[in-house]
Amino acid sequence: MSTTAMDAAAFTEMKELMGEAFLDIISLCLQDLPEQSMLLETAISNNDANQIFNIAHRLKSSCGTIGAYGLAKKAEAIEIIGREGSTQGANEAFTELQLSLEEVLDILKKEIS
Repeated sequence: MSTTAMDAAAFTEMKELMGEAFLDIISLCLQDLPEQSMLLETAISNNDANQIFNIAHRLKSSCGTIGAYGLAKKAEAIEIIGREGSTQGANEAFTELQLSLEEVLDILKKEIS
């Protein structure tokens, strides 16, 4: 069973609760999520478990603020790899994360336009 990257109900609820401020959060996420992804990719390439942990943790937190729980779960899987001081499996997990990230970014772009 696949988990969708964005929880539609949570996204809608946050949108209703935050009103106009939610658009600001979406704009920040559209800038920040791709940047965090690039930093994570670099950390994985450098086999830097500590950076993998730190970046994946930040990415997971960012995803939670917009209801992207499926994406957050994938970031958490990478966070755990880094927390264990390892990089084994990070490339494969990152590939899965990228697919979910694209899904979330598409949703956010549609919301802004």
